[in-house]
Amino acid sequence: MSDFNENPGVPAPPMGAAPSPFAAPAPPPPPMYSTPGYPVVGGVPAAKPPRPAVTVGAGMLILGGVFLIAGSFMEWFTHFGESFSGMSGPDGETRDGPVFIFLGVLVISAGLTQLIARKVLAVGIVAIVVAAISVLAALADLGDVSDQVDASVLDSSGPGLWVILIGSLIAMAGAIA
Repeated sequence: MSDFNENPGVPAPPMGAAPSPFAAPAPPPPPMYSTPGYPVVGGVPAAKPPRPAVTVGAGMLILGGVFLIAGSFMEWFTHFGESFSGMSGPDGETRDGPVFIFLGVLVISAGLTQLIARKVLAVGIVAIVVAAISVLAALADLGDVSDQVDASVLDSSGPGLWVILIGSLIAMAGAIA
């Protein structure tokens, strides 16, 4: 008898003898767990491939952010012949230009992060939210200015809000891409 006999009381088969047909079958080997789509090399799952570059979406985010910032400094409307941008309004009030600059910086940051770190999903979700906020804010400001032009409170509207709206839509498309 051997000290390494797994079943005490059952004699070990002699060396070189065939196993008994009544013996318990050997357990199956452990399964090779792997992530679908990744090959198993030598029993070890292969490393994840690098994330794909999303240059088109990141470029659209950066371009949309530049449009947001540029539109903040462009003319939004004229009042009594004086031109006002998103940074200034009649009676020295501040318009929503700084808000659009902040949103533009966020969108550009998301585009650069997608380009450099390739963090596509999380950054894409944040970029979609920021771009949606900028689209809604641009539409609200555009509606306010056009209502005031229709009511003859303001002389005319300028291209600044339209540039912001186009930049917001480009950023939204880039975030989705």
